[in-house]
Amino acid sequence: MEELKIVKNYMDEFEFRNYVYTMLHKNGYSPITVDDERVSDETELNDNDLLATKDNKKFTVQTYLNTSITDKHIEETLKDMDKENVSYGLIVTNFKVNKEIKEKASKKHIIILDKSKFKDGIYD
Repeated sequence: MEELKIVKNYMDEFEFRNYVYTMLHKNGYSPITVDDERVSDETELNDNDLLATKDNKKFTVQTYLNTSITDKHIEETLKDMDKENVSYGLIVTNFKVNKEIKEKASKKHIIILDKSKFKDGIYD
């Protein structure tokens, strides 16, 4: 994946989600659809608000700004994958995710893009 650009520390959740949308599009994910019903309710922004396809694989995409990823987030992603009837999940966060969580996610076909994937770093 192309190196990700910096995420500014003043971004809100909506701006971060839009940044992720643009980043995915630039890296060959398409079509990308936004679940407008969930996006319109700020309390639901971290739920599956994006769907994307790459290499004939459909992904649910969850964006988490200023959130430390835990087993709970993996379980939420698995629920969304089941709900959307897709086999892959993608979690994008501006925090660093520990190796153990990344390995658990990987075993369940979930990719985590965290702080370490951003070229110029991300401000917490």
